[in-house]
Amino acid sequence: MKAWQIQQLGEPAEAIALADVPVPEPADAEVRIAVDATAISLPDVFMCRGTYAFRPELPFIPGQEVSGVVVAAGKDAKTPVGERVMAVTSFFRGHGGLAEQALALDIATHLAPKEMDHAEAACFSISYQTAYIGLVTRGEIKPEENLVVLGAAGGTGTAAIQLGCALGARVIAVAAGEEKAALCRELGADTVIDHTQVEITEGIKEATHGQGADLVYDPVGGDACKAASLAMASGGRILIIGYASGSYYDPPTAHLIMNNTSMVGVYVGAYSKPYTSEVSEALVALWRDKKIRSVVTKRVNFEDVPTALEDIANRRATGKIVVCDEP
Repeated sequence: MKAWQIQQLGEPAEAIALADVPVPEPADAEVRIAVDATAISLPDVFMCRGTYAFRPELPFIPGQEVSGVVVAAGKDAKTPVGERVMAVTSFFRGHGGLAEQALALDIATHLAPKEMDHAEAACFSISYQTAYIGLVTRGEIKPEENLVVLGAAGGTGTAAIQLGCALGARVIAVAAGEEKAALCRELGADTVIDHTQVEITEGIKEATHGQGADLVYDPVGGDACKAASLAMASGGRILIIGYASGSYYDPPTAHLIMNNTSMVGVYVGAYSKPYTSEVSEALVALWRDKKIRSVVTKRVNFEDVPTALEDIANRRATGKIVVCDEP
């Protein structure tokens, strides 16, 4: 089968190459999916560079999220062959979604709504499962709380904006530049801080009339998280999602204590299939009610993967880019 492999570490254009590879066989708790669409994002760039948390042995196939049809299943898998699904792939062991067929753990595979198109289904799982478990399960968000979303125009941030709005929070989006700020407003953010024009700490204080943030949804880390941590309400929670900046922020413990601030880790992979299935059903219900949607800003053909990854690497992308040869 055709697949894009990371064959050496570096920037995407030099790291990834098209190859013919054997069709993989699913392990006992995996399924194999004939891929209709694959969502690509910053973690795929980090995998090209060798800076992501998961580092399979070279060469390997990246691509974390797919939609498609189950064509084979291991003996312990519960998802039937023939079902149309959206899934998080077994990218962590080198069998990602930038291929004609991909493997996925059965616990990370959920039924896709018939009326959801391939591209939207491909990028529904990670962004929205993370947003829900972050805001609801770990963050215990309440209506009218001030929710700050860092990296708000990215794939994870756009999900957090919409879900925060659906849950009744006051959403303050942080993004870079007018194009990204406009997308955040379109998705329902009450206030947008363009951090190229306004310092994040002061912007949050102004937007909350001095009260500070009750929750910070942080897929960025680094200086952005540090700035947000200096504008927290007492009892506020910082949800640690990722490190798009290249590093996590490690705050002084004394600052957390004196302000009653909590740093809360969010990792969907720690939850059971029954729970993530409940979450998936709740999210699909919100999607059917038109309260949330996947923000697919660009669809590219399979042969254009290196260029698309370079766009992500150079911060030219907003929302989600999806590899999908069909509309």
